[in-house]
Amino acid sequence: MDITVITNKERLELFSEHPIITKKYWIITPVINNIYSIIRDRVWMRVTGTFMYAPPRLGKTTCAKIVKTLLEQEFPDILIISFTAEPRRKQESGLFVDILQSENLAIAKSSRYKDTQRQLITHIQAQLFTKKGQQFVLMIDEMQKLGQDDLDMLATIHNRLEAIDIRMTTIGFAQPEILNIRTALQATGQSFLIARFLSEPIAFDGCATKFALKAILESYDKVQYYPVDSDFTFTKFFLPFAYDRGLRLSDYSDEIWSALVCAAKQLTGDSIPMEHLSRTIEYLLVQGSKSDSPEFKFKKKDFTSAVEASNLNYFSGL
Repeated sequence: MDITVITNKERLELFSEHPIITKKYWIITPVINNIYSIIRDRVWMRVTGTFMYAPPRLGKTTCAKIVKTLLEQEFPDILIISFTAEPRRKQESGLFVDILQSENLAIAKSSRYKDTQRQLITHIQAQLFTKKGQQFVLMIDEMQKLGQDDLDMLATIHNRLEAIDIRMTTIGFAQPEILNIRTALQATGQSFLIARFLSEPIAFDGCATKFALKAILESYDKVQYYPVDSDFTFTKFFLPFAYDRGLRLSDYSDEIWSALVCAAKQLTGDSIPMEHLSRTIEYLLVQGSKSDSPEFKFKKKDFTSAVEASNLNYFSGL
């Protein structure tokens, strides 16, 4: 690929459009790599379902989006639909409506349970016919918001699709409350729902080790580029003079990790929430750009200020 040469003036003009500023970028962390490996295997083996769980802000929603994109690239003949679960509505077909609306499909106000069920199955059939495939993957964010009636509806869809030779795999991303739902289903003898959707709980971490943090920082240093066809990594874009003299965020992984751990000491577990970690790194780059020079180095107070700006202290206190 030819590299586009960007002048310093052009770089400054692009500043406000940078993904760090717009927050429109993804970092494939070691945790996401691991999760994708697990999900890819389950999809490849056509298992009925599995789910990931973690407290808020560890990056589950972002992980779900990245996993969907990677699956679509690797398995173009599979239909993948993703949606975010909501507390069950009063209408009996609420779950079917949510899935259909996630595909931007119109649903008649007078549609009843059988109508929406038929519309969903017909849509899945039509999409798979176009793809020349026979597998459907349903990805559910905030899966803990589904009730037993919703899970019964999912089981019905599974059965209807299997009857027409379409295999369905359900992938859930949820908060830890889903484990209580699993226990309740066990207590009431609903083992078939557990077997279909909740048989394999997988704990999800944010950034749990200093080594994982270093790998994330290296993505900013040498993996993520903007503009994508230039030689400006994210770190170089904001600190071009310091970068050319050898500055790398990953060289400060010990100091950044210490500041994050100190702020997160009240959190349960050892994992740093990805939202606050990302905000910390973004703050370092944006604020550092104001002092960029060949001699620029980060100082301890920079890391403290960046973590404070990420609001991790407040979230930890909650």
